[in-house]
Amino acid sequence: MSPLPLSQHPFRRRLFWAVLFLVVLFVLLLGRIVEMEILHYRRFRQMAQANHSAIVPLAPARGPILAYHGQILAGNRARYVLEIIPDEVRHLHATLTDLAKRFPISRQRIAHLLATLDDKPAYLPRLLMAHMSRAEMARFAVREQDFPGVSLAVRWHRFYPYSPLFSSVVGYVGPVTAADLQGFDRQKYLYRRHVGVTGLEYAFERALRGRFGYRILEVNALGEPVAQLREVPPTPGDTLQTTLRLRVERAVARVMRRFHYRGALVAINPNTGAVLASVSHPSFNANWFVNGIGRRHWQELLQRPGRPLVDRVAQGLYPPGSTIKPFYALQALQDRVIGPDFHTFCPGFLRVGGHVYWDWYRAGFGETGLTKALAWSVDVFFYKLAMKMGIRRQDQALWRFGFGRQAPIDTPGSSPGFVPTPAWKERRFHAPWYTGDSIILGIGQGYLLVTPLQLVRAVAAIANGGKLPYLHVARALIEPQSGRRIRLPVPAPTRLHLPAFALRAVRRGMRACVTRGTCKAVSYPGISMAGKTGTAEVPVAFKDGRTVYNDDSLFIGWAPYRHPRIAVAAVVEDGGANAWQALPVARAAFLAYLKPNLKIRTFTNIVVNPAQAFG
Repeated sequence: MSPLPLSQHPFRRRLFWAVLFLVVLFVLLLGRIVEMEILHYRRFRQMAQANHSAIVPLAPARGPILAYHGQILAGNRARYVLEIIPDEVRHLHATLTDLAKRFPISRQRIAHLLATLDDKPAYLPRLLMAHMSRAEMARFAVREQDFPGVSLAVRWHRFYPYSPLFSSVVGYVGPVTAADLQGFDRQKYLYRRHVGVTGLEYAFERALRGRFGYRILEVNALGEPVAQLREVPPTPGDTLQTTLRLRVERAVARVMRRFHYRGALVAINPNTGAVLASVSHPSFNANWFVNGIGRRHWQELLQRPGRPLVDRVAQGLYPPGSTIKPFYALQALQDRVIGPDFHTFCPGFLRVGGHVYWDWYRAGFGETGLTKALAWSVDVFFYKLAMKMGIRRQDQALWRFGFGRQAPIDTPGSSPGFVPTPAWKERRFHAPWYTGDSIILGIGQGYLLVTPLQLVRAVAAIANGGKLPYLHVARALIEPQSGRRIRLPVPAPTRLHLPAFALRAVRRGMRACVTRGTCKAVSYPGISMAGKTGTAEVPVAFKDGRTVYNDDSLFIGWAPYRHPRIAVAAVVEDGGANAWQALPVARAAFLAYLKPNLKIRTFTNIVVNPAQAFG
């Protein structure tokens, strides 16, 4: 008997389902390929690359700021910090809680870390403590094995060795905020912690910040680094060399501290406009601001008398008093309002209408010419000169010498001051400009306000023969890798085209001010100087129906007389009558710069006798 044939129906059924399964699988696979390679190509390409490599930024060291002779005014100091890598921590919340019990880690920092956990890859370190003391470092080193993923690291920290001496002009850095990035490319600050906020730190931020490096890591699909593929080191910021002289700055600050003065001094090279010293006193410690100022330090600054955060050199607004007289005299001489030999009688007062304008020396100076008027600051002479000039010429003189607009300088934040006009008075007070307004303006009182920067620039023009210099603090940039020194360009000065006879007459009067007039106390054997004092009444209160005034003391001048190397403008607030308080401040600047072999304490310990200023 022949065997029965096997039925082919079950085999065909199984074959059918197998083929169908393969077709469906192929269709699904083809659809997935279409989705990945065509529909969502870019997204999956980025994911594939992310699963292959990751870029870790490497922060550069910020470029130092140097004084003229190389002293570091702003540098970097290594600081130990505590960091955590979330990817390497098994129980993140428990670890953070345990660390907070053992170390002074604030709840706000922990909350911020947890809230921003997804902002960047988990293999990048996050900051837990910005500064660790030696004791804290030792405590952590003992227990480090109990905290996998937590480690000590070194970070560069901005440091100001001579703060508060240079705080106003050098400025400071602070934590990056949205407000601080105005004018800068935000993309370049994604991983930066600090940005220049004020002074040179702000003005030269792009050169000082340096360029980021990076490290390319190979990572697996879970985002865990498995190997380093490449590393490009960061490029440190350029070194900024300034024109500032540490010796001059120290000498001036020492005098201000010794006499408890509140005020400012700025010294420049009158030929080049290079700033030699910029002292605003009282000042503040710029190191407090680097990582964000704490509440205790902020309250201390707010409660400290004297407004230490104000840069009095660039932002302080003062009535110039008699320091404005030389500039009026130059304009009057050039416009032939008076001649070099003009004389007038000074009885100690001037009566105009029903008002009496007194001279500071009420006994009067008698017959007075321009040299005597500048040497002894004869008010009556300049009352009469103001009446002859009128407000139009007075304003012309002020604008010509740079008052009423910002002094051009490579640091930010200078004030334009204020020059009054008849139109302004009409708008502000709905009153016309009177002759009395011009008379008061003629001795630097009334509505006129200037800054020490404007004063020193204007007196430099008298010293150098009629050129208003462009002021600058920065001298050169030095590239960190090549050491190449790039001299920073300085705009040309503005020529005032002052007639020689006018300059000679005014310079002669300012020289006489030092040899026998109100500036006598600033003189020093072997140094020929020229200058002009000023006393400005400043309203400070209103009591019993009367305005209470304090007197600011001012001085402008230069030395040596014929070949000037330094020009200064000094202001001492609430200095008192006769303007002598600014003289020891200016004298310290002159001697510190022109007599480098003199010990600073030999000329800053001398108490100036105000009687010396008046013969």
